[in-house]
Amino acid sequence: MDKKGRTNNYKEIHFSTFPTPLGYVYIAKTKKGICRIAFPLTSGDDLPLHDQCAIYTRLHENDAFLKHEIAVLKKYFEGKKVVFDFSLDLSIGTLFQRKVWDKLREIPYGECRSYKWVAEQIGNPKAARAVGMANNKNPLPPVIPCHRVIGVNGKLTGYATGIHVKQWLLEMEQGAKSFPMKRRGIV
Repeated sequence: MDKKGRTNNYKEIHFSTFPTPLGYVYIAKTKKGICRIAFPLTSGDDLPLHDQCAIYTRLHENDAFLKHEIAVLKKYFEGKKVVFDFSLDLSIGTLFQRKVWDKLREIPYGECRSYKWVAEQIGNPKAARAVGMANNKNPLPPVIPCHRVIGVNGKLTGYATGIHVKQWLLEMEQGAKSFPMKRRGIV
C-alpha cells in the first residue's frame, strides 16, 4: 500500500507509435490485449491521453511487445485486407458499448452498415443514437470498424477524428481514390 492507502495493483500498459499514410498511429496493450489505438497523430511523440491512465497505470514504450500488432496494422493502412488476429482488452467499455463493438466487428471489410442496422442487430431498434455514441467511444479503430457505420441515407456522419478520416478509410478499403464511394452493402 502507498501513503494514501491504495494497493499497488498497477496495470501495465505497453505502447508504441508508427507512421502510416494517414499519419502516426498510437497503439497500446495490456496483458489482456490491445486496449487503445489512436490516429491520425502528427508525430510519434503526439501521444493521446490514455483512457485507462488512472493513477494505477504504468505506461511503457515497448515496440517489441507490439511487433505483431504493428505489422498487421501497417499492412491495413497500406490498403491490404488483413485479419486482426490479436487479443483485445475492452474492459474500459460499458456492457452496451461492448455489445455494439462486437457487432461492428461483423461488418465485412469494404462494406457499410447503418446505425439503425446496428441497433436492430443488437436487439435495440430505437438505439441508433446510442449506437453512434458507442462508436464515438470506440477505443480500437480500425480493429473495431466504426468507420463502416454510416447514416441510413448512405451519407457519412460522425467520426471522432473527422469525416475526412472516415472517408479515407472507406475509400482505402474499397480501393477507390475518389468519392462517391461504391454504395454496395449499405443496409
